[in-house]
Amino acid sequence: MKVRDLMTPDPVTVGPETPVQEIARLLLERRINGVPVVDSDGALLGIVTEGDLVHRAADERLQPRESVWKEHFWRSVFRRDEPETDRAQGRTAAEVMTRRVIAVTPDTDAAVAARLLVRHRIKALPVVEGNRVVGMVSRLDFLRQLAADPDAFNPLGR
Repeated sequence: MKVRDLMTPDPVTVGPETPVQEIARLLLERRINGVPVVDSDGALLGIVTEGDLVHRAADERLQPRESVWKEHFWRSVFRRDEPETDRAQGRTAAEVMTRRVIAVTPDTDAAVAARLLVRHRIKALPVVEGNRVVGMVSRLDFLRQLAADPDAFNPLGR
């Protein structure tokens, strides 16, 4: 089975300038856990998930810290290639999105996609063909298939 057999085609996407409040409303209204952030050509730039938005509520700047010096030391030693904006302060998709996105293609084996979801503890993967987002495959898609066919993911049970 391939990802194309499970994925939700034509997913809801947002642009990099989409306000955070609009993204939160969209996630709630559509009952989805994330949206790919795409440029004007539909190319994947990042993803905003409910987890990215929870950073706003978990703003550690409001709590007493163990050591500001230690925190700055660890940030300087383990800094990523590009500086990221503080998600708690972000106002647009571009400022709160996860930039390093794990994605799959429609021809990716479903078992590979399932392992990525489990291994990386994520709920959904963008499906990219060429450079464009063409779908999303989520844990819910796997559950739907399992409910329809209990042996769908058990090659030994056939």
